[in-house]
Amino acid sequence: MRRIIGVIVLLLVLFWVISAPLTASATVNAILAALASAATSIIVFVRHLF
Repeated sequence: MRRIIGVIVLLLVLFWVISAPLTASATVNAILAALASAATSIIVFVRHLF
């Protein structure tokens, strides 16, 4: 069951990338920017602890 759901999710993502590549790339860029910001915040926090 888990494998079937994984394949379905993969197919949906692939369809999304093929049908709307600009939207997909903008979404991925936004997610990566949020992750980078979170990582930077954690690094700043840890540096200020010491």
